[in-house]
Amino acid sequence: MKAIGAELPEHERFPGAEIEVYDSGRYSAMTGDHIVGTPRTTRECQSFIDDLADEFATVAEGTPDQLLREPERSKDDLADVETTSDIQDVFDAIQHTGPRDIRLHSTVTHERGDGTASLDPSWAQSKSGTRLAQVGDGWVYRKGMCGLDALQVVALEERIITRVDEYPTGEDFWAAVDALRQRGAHVPEYEPEEGEPVSALPLARLLALDPSERKRAARKRGVDWPTTADARDRLRNRIFQAMRHGEDVVIDAPTALGKTYTVATEPWLNHSDVTDDSPVVHFSETREARDGAAASSRNTTGVTAATLKGRKERCPVARGDHDPADDEDEENPDVVITMDGTPASVWFDAVCDGRGVPFSTAHAYLAERNDQGTEPPCCEGDAECPAKSQWDGVPREDETGETTVDVVHATHQFANVPSLVRNCNVVFDERPDFTLDISNDRIQRGVTAFLKAAGTPARTWESFVQLAQHSGKETDAANERDATQRKLDYQPNREWYLEQSDAHTVAPSLARAIWYALRNDPDANGRRSATVPHNPPRLDGSVHENDGWNRVWVTVILDEDNRVRTIRAAPDLSLARCVIGLDAHPSAPLWQRNTRPDITTEPLLDANERRLWRRFERGLTVVQVGEATRPLASGEYFDEGGTRAVLEHLHETYADAFRTVITASSVESRTKQLLREVGIEDGETMHYGEEKSRNDFGDETVGLVNGSIDPGDDYVLDLLAECGLDARPETVETDAGEVRRAHGREFVGSDADAAREILASVRENHVAQAAGRYARNADDPTNTATVFVRTDAIPDGFADLQVPGVEWVATDTQRRVIEELRERTEATARELAEATGVSKRHVAKTLARLLGGGSVECCDGVGAYGADVYSTGNSPTSVVDLGSDEIANDAVWGTYTWSFAIHPAAGDASEASASSVATTSTADHIERQERPG
Repeated sequence: MKAIGAELPEHERFPGAEIEVYDSGRYSAMTGDHIVGTPRTTRECQSFIDDLADEFATVAEGTPDQLLREPERSKDDLADVETTSDIQDVFDAIQHTGPRDIRLHSTVTHERGDGTASLDPSWAQSKSGTRLAQVGDGWVYRKGMCGLDALQVVALEERIITRVDEYPTGEDFWAAVDALRQRGAHVPEYEPEEGEPVSALPLARLLALDPSERKRAARKRGVDWPTTADARDRLRNRIFQAMRHGEDVVIDAPTALGKTYTVATEPWLNHSDVTDDSPVVHFSETREARDGAAASSRNTTGVTAATLKGRKERCPVARGDHDPADDEDEENPDVVITMDGTPASVWFDAVCDGRGVPFSTAHAYLAERNDQGTEPPCCEGDAECPAKSQWDGVPREDETGETTVDVVHATHQFANVPSLVRNCNVVFDERPDFTLDISNDRIQRGVTAFLKAAGTPARTWESFVQLAQHSGKETDAANERDATQRKLDYQPNREWYLEQSDAHTVAPSLARAIWYALRNDPDANGRRSATVPHNPPRLDGSVHENDGWNRVWVTVILDEDNRVRTIRAAPDLSLARCVIGLDAHPSAPLWQRNTRPDITTEPLLDANERRLWRRFERGLTVVQVGEATRPLASGEYFDEGGTRAVLEHLHETYADAFRTVITASSVESRTKQLLREVGIEDGETMHYGEEKSRNDFGDETVGLVNGSIDPGDDYVLDLLAECGLDARPETVETDAGEVRRAHGREFVGSDADAAREILASVRENHVAQAAGRYARNADDPTNTATVFVRTDAIPDGFADLQVPGVEWVATDTQRRVIEELRERTEATARELAEATGVSKRHVAKTLARLLGGGSVECCDGVGAYGADVYSTGNSPTSVVDLGSDEIANDAVWGTYTWSFAIHPAAGDASEASASSVATTSTADHIERQERPG
């Protein structure tokens, strides 16, 4: 039943007039006189009625799509079902519940012989007492002509909902279901299986509609998503809100939404009510991203910006322009600068990168003491080195302290510069990583050099570790331990950092952090950790009156062998006015360790909006291939045969449109070779780690993301120790009594969920970011892409469709049977045997295997003399040859047959065909199989 409602013009003779349309039970009286200007004949107008119903039929806001289609199970089927793990059973039971099944509080005021009735609704005032109509298996609320089902009526009577045009959602839905049971309805108890909930959305049906109809149809079913313009407005408004209120928040916004552009093109100087007249500093992950943001600012009228660059970008001496020639045949530059016989750029690398000395300090030292005794060419005369002069008036005017530009662009590492943080509106584009890449040998040399400079009793690394772990009292060792600890606050002078080859600016704090970590108890995984404040020495004499103005938090993690596993030196952002993160797939623990401990994450779009926006506005379809994780960080588990078959099949299906693959760096070169082997000569690849800095796949229409990268348990355990969380790898005991890591990479402990999130931050986020390299222009409706993701390490709900992977191995004779059947489309076993020269018995076995795998169909007894007829239907099978070299160690040698079968990710079998057609041009069901045979 459908109720139709539409706005009618106001008329004094018909106050509150409404229009109703019925298909029976009503009569019209007419004169039969012809009205001038109207047709004299009648015609079929069902399409008009259908359009009218589609346009105006009232479907309550929030009605689940499962309640807008026919039930999958009958009322009798559900009669004996008490509990279910399939929520569709609950929806079906609700649809089967009619007036005869439940008791209502609303009073029946009039009953008719045709079974209809009028009721006085208990939740509303009705002067006539007939506002609620009982018609067939449902109800109509006459004011507004809103159709109601049993769940809505009971929810209204119980005051769970208050409007007839809404449907119970969330907790209200389950409260209404409980109330419906109490009124007499049989609705199975829902006991979901373990796992994250993922909404099943009617993607295939929506795909079949044009964009305007799609939005209208979705809204009628309580499903909606923002346009790209709406989503960008929402992003801009949320950034404004966070900045205005000085929040510390990571905004989880999808890729291609324009996060960078939004920050870079805003005239922030015009929004003092938002910025509090403080600078906006935009930190980017890479130089390329920084330059892209700066270009956006530069190309926007009315926006001013400053771009801060590294020493090699600004200073010609640091860049190597004034190094002596490497080759005797080359000429030296006009001015050569060396330091102690070392080329200036090499000396800068050793001092700035190797010892952590600020460039300004190193530059001043070189200007004073270079071998040539000359002023560096970068600052001859009254000029300043460009690396230094770029700071003039950035981010504030030196004398007045006023903000000088709308936005300052820099890379993440510039967050260590106090003037870019203190009382600034800090925006991190992508999550920063402030871990230090220092080897254990370098750590030990740096700490030992510091211990000697400080004059501690511990003069070697070994004695330092032993004293730190000494727990005795009133012994010589205890006295040396206490004396060493007192000396750990020593601060070396400038010359020590610049002239001692083993020095490092973080060495004093690193020594303290390691000392306290060694004295702490280990966690359940044998890790020790400690965090200490570190005030980097301002070797150029620049200081500030505020305590902690340039503070950095240094954290170390030690393993059971007292080896340093992690050093993180995160700038103290507590003096920033606000810290706003922009990330497509943020990991809360990692953001908290690298920015503010109390920073929160907040999604810009909910899960359904995000998926629908990506699919229908951005035009990116994600197809998951197989159910294996396929870790490829080491390359050890690279499935070369399977990868070749997938590449070949995509090449056959999409021809020149498919030419790009994103995978792990360990197998990138092998993947390039496979692309060439399957006939893709101009193929391109990208590896994990590049996905945030490269956009050159943005115009590709088809792509493959092959495998995932797994950081291993140690990465997770290190971060757990750093965060002070309790979780351990799940283990099992073998029959031989050996304890091993349990299959599935699960964790146990009170913080196991956090451990899974940390692991997902590497595996799932990299894969999602990689898929996001395609269809980058959300403003261009023709910029669409289908990305096949060959791993299950993806965020929940990320895949729109799912296909199986490799299923079985076919021999040469089986291959001939398969190819012959594909050529004929349909045939009997005898016909295939005669055509291929293969015995009928072997043909029958091959067909049975294909039939069992769902790759062929069989019509029993319809052939000549009652023979069974086999057909491929819409399931073309591709055959891929592998030689003995590839499978020399396999028990079966022959050829592989691979299978793609596209199914919807959310389990609605009725959508499989439509989904497949929308994804590929070859067939609804594309099969390639692999299973040992």
